[in-house]
Amino acid sequence: MSFRPLVPMIAALLATGLATPALAQDPGDVRLGITYTPGYVPVLAVAVDGDPGLAAVAAAIDTILATDLDYSDRFEIQPLPDSLRVSSPINYGLLNQLGVVWLVSGTVLGSPNQPIVRVTLHDVVYSELKNVQAFTLPALSSPEFRMAVHRVSDAIVEWATGEPGVAATRIAFRRVGEDGESDVWMIDSDGEGLRRLTSHETLVFSPSWSPGGTHLLYVAYVDGQPHVFERDMASGRRRLISAEPGLNITPTYSPDGSRILVARTTGDHTEIFELQREPLCCGRRITRTSGGDALSPRYAPDGTRIAFVASPLVQPHIYVQDVNSGAPQIISRYVFGEKGYATSPDWSPRGDRIAYHAWVDQVFQIVSVDPDGSSRRVLTSRGSNEDPSWAPDGRHLVFSSRQRTGHALLILDTVSGRIRRLTSGRLDQLADWSPSID
Repeated sequence: MSFRPLVPMIAALLATGLATPALAQDPGDVRLGITYTPGYVPVLAVAVDGDPGLAAVAAAIDTILATDLDYSDRFEIQPLPDSLRVSSPINYGLLNQLGVVWLVSGTVLGSPNQPIVRVTLHDVVYSELKNVQAFTLPALSSPEFRMAVHRVSDAIVEWATGEPGVAATRIAFRRVGEDGESDVWMIDSDGEGLRRLTSHETLVFSPSWSPGGTHLLYVAYVDGQPHVFERDMASGRRRLISAEPGLNITPTYSPDGSRILVARTTGDHTEIFELQREPLCCGRRITRTSGGDALSPRYAPDGTRIAFVASPLVQPHIYVQDVNSGAPQIISRYVFGEKGYATSPDWSPRGDRIAYHAWVDQVFQIVSVDPDGSSRRVLTSRGSNEDPSWAPDGRHLVFSSRQRTGHALLILDTVSGRIRRLTSGRLDQLADWSPSID
């Protein structure tokens, strides 16, 4: 598939949902109701208190922790009566009778300008302390307060489960205005802290986080041509990464941040090139497709392979290829003689799954597969759903959705099937989930 003319074709492949092509149905292998089966979720309670002068800080911490731990989808959050919130010593027997498995207790000390919260995780079933740690926080009025508390939440998740939390993360995405122009925006994973990052008043696509969350790649049109830029998240400065004649689109970082993949025009189509980031140089061609375009690359966590979109079969499909050698292998569902459509791959940080969106029952749905294309699962069933991006835990996905109630960014827990709304009421697309923000 060619990307000329530029704007209509990029809109069709990078921002699908603006139009729905007439494609063959993809029935899938495993559907939503079969994929998600009820499982045991331990009950967790949160109780954070402080001196009268720090009561507002304690209340804010209590609320943020409870929300974060709920959104982790690893616990059932249960409110506590006041008598148990201030109980000293901890009444493990009564908490156990109430079904509580984990208790998070916290005491806020210090001063309003530099509060210190001492957090303890109690294993109620065994009547013992699991972990305890003190965290120094910025003032409640600081814009960094919430992110600091999110880091506390992630520590609690790791204490209880041995796996990372994702509260201290952000999601970058493309927001389209009523005039059709677009910019890159950013929001915390709990739906707070919405910020606009660019003001180009033009077409903007494909935000992509660096491994440390310190930089962000994106595509913006300059004089009618798409260029790749990199934004320094601390200073707000941007630099030009790729402006070769023709297309420069769908950039992404390598797992160590030392390289950047970008799809560029070569001849009459696009191929994927790998650039050295510091110093910026040395474009190396990675793909050599037999026809159509190659774009939307994503590295495997070990950096040895990439998943990408290619269209030698006329309609786009997902392929996996070694970055140094070997032929690309198709992993999205392909049946000879039938049309298909699959795009927007994202490789799980765990390395075990690749998510993308595909045409299923006459609408786009989120699909995931093993890296060899096996164990295919259709993860969504309502509305039209596109452009998935994995959270750092390899468990949650953010994606754009169009339903009867309008457009939204949604977050899916791929274990339980729970879906929550991140944004709504605006045309938000092409989300990319950051790593943990230090």
